[in-house]
Amino acid sequence: MSRQELEQLYSAAYFRGEEYRDYVGERALIAKQFQLRLKTLLRYVPAARRQCLFEIGAAYGFFLDLARLHFDRVSGIDLSRDAAAYAREVVGVSVAAGDFLEHPLQSPVDAVCMWDTIEHLAEPALYIEKAAAHLRCGGVLAITTGDIGSQLARWRKEKWRQIHPPSHLHYFSKHTLRLLLAKYGLEVCYEGYAGCYRSVDTIAYILLSLKRGKPGLYRKLKAAGLLNWSFYSNFYDILYVIAQKR
Repeated sequence: MSRQELEQLYSAAYFRGEEYRDYVGERALIAKQFQLRLKTLLRYVPAARRQCLFEIGAAYGFFLDLARLHFDRVSGIDLSRDAAAYAREVVGVSVAAGDFLEHPLQSPVDAVCMWDTIEHLAEPALYIEKAAAHLRCGGVLAITTGDIGSQLARWRKEKWRQIHPPSHLHYFSKHTLRLLLAKYGLEVCYEGYAGCYRSVDTIAYILLSLKRGKPGLYRKLKAAGLLNWSFYSNFYDILYVIAQKR
């Protein structure tokens, strides 16, 4: 997939109707999810208040907004120009628009995060290689991505929710992700599964409007006030891995 095709895929519409019902509108819910990931990450970043964090695939900057309360410096990059602009102008965090492989990092960093990003990349190994090269010794790379070796993925097979072309290009298991990280001098120090908070409104929108072509039913349920709630779930199919540079 070309750079132009990727930019078209991850346009403003991707976050407002095509993939997410309303990414910005669900900021509070997304922040709760990021707070859980941040809590785990901080266990592996000593003296975070003196450290620098960089996020690849920062989107609208919601994670960086939380992380800046704990790190000395935070910044990131996202392919979506709309998302990066919102992060800078509204959230007030430093997010560049562009491709990480072409982005100059001015100094080494202590933590790099890739939340639900690596599966979207045409050349994930190059991103891991560059991230590792710019990490200080002892620094960490944190990744979440679907686990194709999980029980749910094996059961659902091609119907697994993470089988999602054209946006999901690569799939990893615990073993293959460990191998990729080890290739660039990164040793796994944490391995778990990330749960998330889910909006019933968004679930209904995806199932009814996007997948089953019944937007009218979705609108009726929403108008009746039946979709205004959320819940936490963990299907143990989203890997959360933290690896340290030795």
